[in-house]
Amino acid sequence: MAKRIGRRPGGQPTRQEIVESARAIFATKGFRGATVRAIAEAADVDPALVHHYFGTKEQLFAATLEFPQQALDRVIPTLTGPAEGLGERLTRAYLELWEDPETRSQMVIAMRTALSSDDAMARARPLIVDLLGQATTSGVPEPDPEKRFALAMAHLVGVAAVRHLSKVPPLRDMPLEELIARTAPAIQLDLTGDQAG
Repeated sequence: MAKRIGRRPGGQPTRQEIVESARAIFATKGFRGATVRAIAEAADVDPALVHHYFGTKEQLFAATLEFPQQALDRVIPTLTGPAEGLGERLTRAYLELWEDPETRSQMVIAMRTALSSDDAMARARPLIVDLLGQATTSGVPEPDPEKRFALAMAHLVGVAAVRHLSKVPPLRDMPLEELIARTAPAIQLDLTGDQAG
């Protein structure tokens, strides 16, 4: 079967297929080991189409690490509103992204890719910093809302990694509501607790 060279009507499905194939290749081979040709083959498109959409391998890699827009739309609003319940809102929104079939694979692959090599993390870091920067205009209390949000997200990423990547019991098998109930108080403390010193 001939590889697709031109744009498919509407264009977006092909672009998304390339991104998903790239995530899988970067996750298994790392940034250095992945090639545009291998990614194109996995997506069943001509390498020229990969370059058409993304330009370079670096730009394609950046696209694979973008936090899903629907994820941002669900997480960032939880940071506004009353300080009471802030930890539960953020915990629920973030952990539900990992349970939702619409976002789970993207979350898993993006994390695996970012953790796969120093190159990957170096390229992921600006995206993480940008996400953390969005907490400055949120309802996270002063002082240092960026630090508070960064600590809370580090905590949540750790919980998600153990549950979905390492699959360590009992976190792997814990009902979501119990996991949220047990995690949220610590996240609340990260976000609103008094700072030592």
